[in-house]
Amino acid sequence: MRRTAKKPRLVLIAAGGTISLLKDISGRSVPTWTATDLLAQTSLRHQLRVRPVDFVSSDTASADGLLALARRIRTAATSAVDGIVVTHGTDAMEEVAYAVDELVAVPVPIVFTGAMRPGWADGYDGIRNLDNALRVASRMPAAYGTLVTLNDQIFEAWSVSKADTGALDAFTARRGAPFGQIIGDQVECPWRPLARSRLGRIPRAVPASVPILSMALAEDAALLDGLAADQVQGLVIAGMATGTIPPRACEKVLGLATGGLPVVLCSGAVSGWTAAEYYYPRAYDGLRAAGVVIENHLSARKTRLRLMLSLGLGLSYVPFGRGFVLGPDSAPGDDR
Repeated sequence: MRRTAKKPRLVLIAAGGTISLLKDISGRSVPTWTATDLLAQTSLRHQLRVRPVDFVSSDTASADGLLALARRIRTAATSAVDGIVVTHGTDAMEEVAYAVDELVAVPVPIVFTGAMRPGWADGYDGIRNLDNALRVASRMPAAYGTLVTLNDQIFEAWSVSKADTGALDAFTARRGAPFGQIIGDQVECPWRPLARSRLGRIPRAVPASVPILSMALAEDAALLDGLAADQVQGLVIAGMATGTIPPRACEKVLGLATGGLPVVLCSGAVSGWTAAEYYYPRAYDGLRAAGVVIENHLSARKTRLRLMLSLGLGLSYVPFGRGFVLGPDSAPGDDR
């Protein structure tokens, strides 16, 4: 774990979410607490040097808002900063944190956190989570990439997902367990960071017309009937566990892929590889021959996001964990 002799210097970026909610006079939950308000309630406010920043932009659930937040984080990561904490809504956190991990290449740790309950509710967990995020950001090496911490657990951004809508332990990892934990004021991360290449560039824009189609028993993919390749910019298929696509749906998917539409197949299961080729050798040959790319690691939502980011940078989709190859037609990153 990385420690500094002086007080660690952090930036706290407040980007809304349940962690900031209080009731207004009508009884509705509304964003109220600013970064300064949240910081004032933490137990670590005197042990760290934290600069509070309020991120005011379009909704980060939109493509423009997501890219704007990535730029803001990149700008905050100066040589005078040891780590960055971002408070964010939990519904979109798994995707936003993963996008930041791919796009923002900076030499400091970035840690996302939030709350499952608003500030006015019994059992409000926001400040506890924020305390933990500040601890993690002040001690973890940047090599771990973007992290997410809630409920005393630490997750890698690529693996984390929200598995429950209201429980305090709502977040889990694609491999079934968190990769670290906080016990008291101690941060424990027994795993090594996953060595992999990242996009490292922020596109000027990303396509939004990239739907996810989930497969199920007897699925005929009727939504694909009559769909022309120019109506959507990419397609993600969430297969039945090991990437299975029912026959009628598969015919339509193969037709779109053969016609030039970027199509990525991932598993609809909560964990495990998509292409179980050890037990089913050559089962995916037809899909690959048509141009379908198989994503073995990411969830459907993150596969979609990776495809969107790749298209925005003018890159072909490369499965998670493999290096991107920049061709002569690759769009330049947004260096503004």
